[in-house]
Amino acid sequence: MIKRTGEVTLGIIGLILAIIVQGAITAVCFVLVRVTNQPDGLQSFVDNYNQAVTQYGGSMASVPDASTVLDQIHTFAGLSLVAAIITLILAILAIIFITGNKKPVLAGFLYFFAAILVFVVTFSTGFIPALLFLIAAIMSWVRKPRDPFTSL
Repeated sequence: MIKRTGEVTLGIIGLILAIIVQGAITAVCFVLVRVTNQPDGLQSFVDNYNQAVTQYGGSMASVPDASTVLDQIHTFAGLSLVAAIITLILAILAIIFITGNKKPVLAGFLYFFAAILVFVVTFSTGFIPALLFLIAAIMSWVRKPRDPFTSL
């Protein structure tokens, strides 16, 4: 029987960090959407957006308008929340399958999919949790129980 303490530890640490990163991104997006739902907040956002575009030398014709940007932020907030929930489910299932060495190959695939999801949805700011999930996936696939007859 091979112990899978490393995979479980990496999975738990990766899960905690992924939820922190994805939760922070989701919270910032939802707060921004909520603030801009108020009339004075929306006007302040539009003014700051237009000022930033002109300040950095862009033309208003070459960038999307403020309402389009807000719609995209609102869409991304929902996507980020769904991705955080899916990451949570994948990581918990992987931890369950790897404990007791039940299904290490399946756990490796679950860790791998969680790593890709965290990396893509957080625009690579979740690099560290994705790397931890990836290392746990590789360890799940590579580590095999020793054959008692070949160790003699």
